[in-house]
Amino acid sequence: MAIEHWRQQLQRFGAEHPGPALAVHDFDADGLCSAALWKLATQGDLLVAPSRQMLPALESDPAVVYLLDLSCPQEGFSWSSPTVVIDHHPPPDRLPSCLMLNTHDWKPPACTSLLTHWLYFGEQSPHAWIAAAGALSDLGDKADFPLLQGSLKQWGLPKMRKLTSLINSAHRAEGDCRPAIDALLEHGDPHSLLSSNHPGVVYLRECQDRVRRRLNHARSAHPQFFGNLAVVQFASDCPVQSIVAQIWRTKLPAYIVLVANRRTDRPVVQLSARSKAPLHAIQLLQQRGLTVKGHPGSAGAVLSPDQWELFLETQHESHP
Repeated sequence: MAIEHWRQQLQRFGAEHPGPALAVHDFDADGLCSAALWKLATQGDLLVAPSRQMLPALESDPAVVYLLDLSCPQEGFSWSSPTVVIDHHPPPDRLPSCLMLNTHDWKPPACTSLLTHWLYFGEQSPHAWIAAAGALSDLGDKADFPLLQGSLKQWGLPKMRKLTSLINSAHRAEGDCRPAIDALLEHGDPHSLLSSNHPGVVYLRECQDRVRRRLNHARSAHPQFFGNLAVVQFASDCPVQSIVAQIWRTKLPAYIVLVANRRTDRPVVQLSARSKAPLHAIQLLQQRGLTVKGHPGSAGAVLSPDQWELFLETQHESHP
């Protein structure tokens, strides 16, 4: 089985490169849950990536760097340390030197928090709810993985949805994501976390309130249609475009939904695309001239306002 083979590779890699380890991880629920699980297993240091477009430069070179839930860069890493990539995004055509543990071609696909749990804890452990929170956020409640479905049965779907929303709130408010990891590490189950007055949980609730206010405004936007592409635009100082895209994907299952957030706090347009099978969000957007990253059903990009206007102009010309 791939997991057992990867687990052996991971153990050998660690034995060959002893010393301090650092995990650089994504800032969404899947990335944060993966980081918390990795921390529980290794006690290594964590560093959240400030951007998915560019990996951070490290002040020093640890013995090993683990890249969690971040697309592997084709141009190589910004550090010289040996690197392990634990991920589910499609790898680049030209793979840099690393140990790649990636589920992108699995059917059904597994997200990074599930993979991290399997690698370090197996199928079940007291930390399974953390992996399930990341999986619920990335894959939804229908994904047929025993770990996810067992946690949903144990804790209930409404409670797990509240948990994923809370964990995601810091990055959606563009706040500090470290309290989310602290909250996951300091609590033993979803119930105790959601009912806690731990400082990290209090901070996440404040972020959640801010996101809720911005989301209520963004929901008033309506789509424009260009063939099988539905474009939704709004302006906000919070990156709530992925939530809006999820909402419209449910309402418009026959379309690829592209949500554009014209940021009011800086000159960028953040894009989030969602689609249901057999539609392919990345493929269609690439055909229309956008450089996007993600999965067939979920993709994103960041453009300048001029680039976005040019894209819109092209769509109007192609679909008058």
